[in-house]
Amino acid sequence: MISTDHLAAPMLPSMGLLSEAQVRGQDCVFCGAMAAIDLGRQDAKCLDAVVSWFPRACRACAGGGYVDGLIAAACAACRDLPRPEQMLDLYLRLRHEVRRRLPIAQKAVQSADQGTLGWHAHQRIVDAAKDALLEPTGDDPSPLVLAMRCSELGRRLTDLTPYQPESVALTAARAEARRKTPARSQPPRGAPE
Repeated sequence: MISTDHLAAPMLPSMGLLSEAQVRGQDCVFCGAMAAIDLGRQDAKCLDAVVSWFPRACRACAGGGYVDGLIAAACAACRDLPRPEQMLDLYLRLRHEVRRRLPIAQKAVQSADQGTLGWHAHQRIVDAAKDALLEPTGDDPSPLVLAMRCSELGRRLTDLTPYQPESVALTAARAEARRKTPARSQPPRGAPE
């Protein structure tokens, strides 16, 4: 079975693209508004060292509103052609969010009666999302190719918005609880329990 733990939380923007206030946790890591919800400790590699940082989100983004910003950026990608590092960050975050919601849509297909209108609607969304994820970008894609892939992933994410994963705040709280819980050691074999 393939582990999907890395899909539990949304992918945060790259630290290099954030403002100083966003990195410090003063502003929302997604939209830049005043932050209110702690997203837990994040580790990032920076110049061969691991750096811990503590991003925060505003209430709207923590409740899932960050997806609207991703979709808007995806729709504008072909028109605006952001810098390559911003485009790559957008592409990776869109792929992550589509992959994050896809299992929820697949469960909806399984729970619907096969052959019904609802089943076909869910299946069309799943098939289109899978196709978008399979589209190759190449080894060194041009900015326009990457923008077109972002735009397509944005359309698929729009289709997947009804399939809601856990909120960002709940996911962060669970991750923090797992970090704080010490690993239980197994008693030696033959020892009384």
